[in-house]
This record gives sequence, C-alpha cells and structure tokens, in this order.
Amino acid sequence: MSTATAHPAPGTLRHLAVAGARASWTGAVGTGLVLALASALTTLTGALLESGLREPAGGGGMLVTLASSFAGTALVLVVVVVAATTTLALRRRRRELALLRAVGATRGQVRRLVSTELLLLGLVAVPAGAVPGLLATRLLDPVLRDAEVVGPDFTSSLSPFPVLGALVLLVPTAMLAGLLAARETVRAAPTAAIAESAAEATPVGAVRRAAALLTALAGLAAAATPLLVPGTVGGALAATSAFLLIGAAALAGPVLVEWVFRRAARIASTRSGAPTRLALGNLRGFSRRLTTVVVPLALVVAVGTTQSTVDRAVQRAATEQLAAALGTDVVATSAGGLGPAELAALSGAPGVTAVTPLADAPAEVRTDDDADLPESLVWEAATLRAVPPDVDPAVFDPGVTDGDLASLGATDSVAVSSDAAFETGRGVGDTLDVRLGGTDVVLEVVAVYDRGLGVGDLLVSPATLAKHGVTPAVHLALVSTETPGSRPSTSPAGSAEAVATTSTDDYVGSAGSADAASQRLSTLLTLALLLFVGLGALNALVLLTAGRRAELRLLHRGGATARQLLTMTGVEAAVTGLVAWAIGTLAVLPAVVGVSAGLLGAGVPVVDLPTYAVLSGLVLALTVAATLLTATRTVRGATSVAR
Repeated sequence: MSTATAHPAPGTLRHLAVAGARASWTGAVGTGLVLALASALTTLTGALLESGLREPAGGGGMLVTLASSFAGTALVLVVVVVAATTTLALRRRRRELALLRAVGATRGQVRRLVSTELLLLGLVAVPAGAVPGLLATRLLDPVLRDAEVVGPDFTSSLSPFPVLGALVLLVPTAMLAGLLAARETVRAAPTAAIAESAAEATPVGAVRRAAALLTALAGLAAAATPLLVPGTVGGALAATSAFLLIGAAALAGPVLVEWVFRRAARIASTRSGAPTRLALGNLRGFSRRLTTVVVPLALVVAVGTTQSTVDRAVQRAATEQLAAALGTDVVATSAGGLGPAELAALSGAPGVTAVTPLADAPAEVRTDDDADLPESLVWEAATLRAVPPDVDPAVFDPGVTDGDLASLGATDSVAVSSDAAFETGRGVGDTLDVRLGGTDVVLEVVAVYDRGLGVGDLLVSPATLAKHGVTPAVHLALVSTETPGSRPSTSPAGSAEAVATTSTDDYVGSAGSADAASQRLSTLLTLALLLFVGLGALNALVLLTAGRRAELRLLHRGGATARQLLTMTGVEAAVTGLVAWAIGTLAVLPAVVGVSAGLLGAGVPVVDLPTYAVLSGLVLALTVAATLLTATRTVRGATSVAR
C-alpha cells in the first residue's frame, strides 16, 4: 500500500466521514440529537456555576452549591447517555467498517475515520444545543430569585465558557465511546470482522467484569455511608449509590442481560408462540446492543425516584427535628417580624408565663481556608439564629451532642450543627470565620448539635449580634402558657392587628414543608434530568429498532409474517422494559435505605411511591410504544422489499 493510501489527506478523510454519516443518516441524526441535548444540559449547568462565581462578595455561594450539586448528577448522566448512544450507533455499522477493512483500509484509517466523523458531528451538534441551554439559564432567573437562592437583582451571566466546557466534555466522550465500539471490528482480521459483524460472539473481558464488580461494591459501600457519616452529608453520599449500581449494570450489562433472558427463555413454555420464542432468542443473542437501551431506561427510574425520595426524606427529617426542638404548645409568628411592642404584649397576655424569641440574621460563613480561591467559593450565605443562652431545654432543645449551649453567653461564640461541623471541619474549641454586615468576625465554637435541619446550622446569642451592630428579625417566638394548648391573642398599643399565635404542631407542619418556590426549582431541575435521560432512552430504542431491517427481512424470507414480526418486537420491547425497570428498582433500593438511615435513623425507609409508580409505568409504556411505532415502519419496509 502506498504512503498516500496509508495516510489519506485530511480532505479525503473528511469526505469519507461525511459520506459515512449520510449513508447512516439515522444513526448520525440520533447521535447528534443526544449530543445537542447533552450540550444544552451541560451548558445550563456551567452557566449557573459561572453566574454564582461571578456574584460579588460571595453572594452567589448558594447558587454555586446548587449548581455543583446539580452538576454532579447531570454530568454522570450526560456521559452515560452519550456513550450509550454513540456505542449503539457505531455497533449498527460494524459490517460497514468490516467491509472497509476487507477492501484494504488499515486499522488506523478506520479509527481516524470514526474519530473524524464523530468530531465533525460534535462540532455541529454541541454548539447548536448550547444555544437553548443558555436561553434556559435566563428563564431560570426568576425561579432562582423566588427561591431566594440569589438576590433580588440577580441576572445570570452568559459567556462562551460553558459552551467550551460542553465541547471539551462531550466531543472526547463521544469519540472515545465510538473507538471502543469499533475496537472489536478494527482488531479482528478483515474476513473475520465481516463474519463477526452479524453476531455478538465476543465475551465480556475479565477487566470489564472486575470493574463491574468493584463499581457494584462501591455502590453498596456508598449506601452504607450513613453508618459512619450520619446527617445530610451521609444521606447525600448514600444517594450516589444508585448511580454507581447503574454504572455496574452498564459494565456487566451483556452478561447480566444474557443471564436474565436465558432464564426467561427457560421459563417460557414450549407451547409459547413462535414470535415469543424468537423474541427471547434475539434478546439473549444480542445482549450487548440491548444493554445500551436498558441502561438509559433504568436511569429514568433510578434518577427520578432517588431525587424525589431525597427531597421527601429531607422534608420529613426537618419536620421531625423541628418538632423535637420546640417544647412549647404555642408559638407566635410574623412575616414582618415581631417588634418589642408585640413581644411585650405577648409576655403580658393572660395565661402567658414566658416568651422566648428566636431571631434570624443574614451572614456569610467561610467554608475553606484557601486564600487563593475566589470569595464565591470560600464564603457561603447562611443564617444565624439568635437564641437566649439560658433558654430552658424544655422550651428549645437543638439536641446538643458536644459542649454546652449556655456557653453562648460569652460574646463571639457560636454553636454549629453536626452537618456544619462536618462540612467546615470545625468542632468545640475551634474558630469559625463569619461575615456580619460586611465585617469579618471570628467566632469560637462552643457547642455542636444534631437538629440542624430543623433549627438551622448556626446558633448565636443576641449579645453577639448586638456587639457587631446587627439587628436580627424576630419571626418566631415560643410562648409558654399556664394552660397547655391555650392560644393567647393580644393587640399591642398602636397596632390595629393582634399578634398571630398558632399551635406548635400547625407551625411545624407548615414550616417543615418545602415552600412553593423551592419546590418549583427542585421540580424543574429534576424534570430537566428526566427529560434528557428519557429522550436519550427513546432515541436509543428508535435507533435499535430502525437498524434491524436486514434482520427482519431475513426472518420474513424464512416464513415469518409481518404480524409475527411485530408481535416479536412487541414481546422484546415488553421484556426489555421489565428488565430495565427491575435494574432501576434494584439500584434504587440501597440508596433509599441509606438516605433514610442517614436523615431519619433506623426505621421504615422513606420512598416516594407515587413518583416511582409513575416512572415505572412510563418506562414500560414508552418502551413498548416507541418500539412498536418504529417497528411498524421498519417491518413494512423489510417485508415489501422481501416480496
């Protein structure tokens, strides 16, 4: 072979790549669509993170935290779905690549052809998908402001950096997945590659099996994290076990899927119809290609159920901790704040024995001591709750586990929740940097408590705030009465309205539930993840079914009718959906147990059953519907040609 043939000109390689994409346009369109969707999600995440980092004086700390948390889930899903779609698209072209090898193309030429094709596709699809991602960022601005994640004047920053980040992540991911998918065809001898392109004979290697086992063990270990790290941190780490177990299923997919379908084939009665037996045989024989469909479908169940279950567990934990911390039967609340006149009127009301005000003041807490990091990464927005140091534990009990709440009587002291202590690495005797009213203050940690979800992460005395010129707002006052459950109503001098009092149980029920704005933000972000994974799964189903025309044509020539072929694909879709649902369910179970143990302790695990039921039904219904709709057209084309 000449040097020119061994190393074709870049223009020739681009021409071949474009011609290959045109010849397999359905695979190119499907891969490009997933890349565009992944780019939109990645760009949205990057724009939120950049906007938080650009906020002055650490004002974007909560947004950075939110974007970082969202990015951890989104990027895992993006990599998995993009890799699965690219792998499926390239596996459909195994025969084409094998023929190139048979007519003289070298291994390096085939690899460069695949890389060039995916590079060109990525350079078009990723920037195109980034545009709606940037627009969606601006659409989230009012939702972020309503949820008080950012200030009232916040406007997200738009720049090319998130787009560049999407290119850097997605294009190499697609190229690597494509090279791995074409590896078997490229490594084999040309004639052997053609023979192997019609079947899946290569077993899963020992390295991949070991990686799957290690990933599964890591997932189970993550689910057990709350045994060592209780609280929200342990619960959050436990939630990651679902993604690790799905990753293990992806690595061991061909082995796992073949094992399941082999058992299903044995269970199927010999009296089953020909379409059913043929469907089970196909599922068993093409376990690799089915893995690329099963994994995204399982992710739909796992992601949605895990996210909604975490939200429900946090809400329930906050409610239980708040109820345990408040010891009075009656509380007084005011959105505008209770002033000295209202508090005095409450104290003098008939039947009231004591009033304990709980005040709040905005602040910022330094969470990292690295002086080289930008302020938005080291300062995090927080709320200081001012409580009287001598408060009776029977009235207000944050659940102190170390130190003494009475030590708050010394100014420049603070009590921290166990979650805050773990995140900041501070304990009793350490110091915590806090910014109050623009002034940096060093507070000494004098106590650690474990009911932070209910009462807040930081407690100080009113004297500490007064020393630094900060006037907190009293939105809640605990009212002790002579008669348990009695609700005094007073009208202070100069006020036309009485101070509102309510039972502690009613207050806890309303305060423990997520406010509408925060719930809306959480729902929108979860829906964005589910939409991406769902569309990726449907795209994989369409690609897989549309690429089976030659197979269906051969079956038709062997005597199968169009109705039998449709029945076969319907059975395959139903079984595939059930397997995906089962894998998603098994991946969720350890995460649900771990999250519940971390946030609520031992007991019956919390699970969002309505969300789980809806997602399970959607996975099964969409799998069958998408497959049959595509199969109807594919079967029609295969049978018409066969005639």
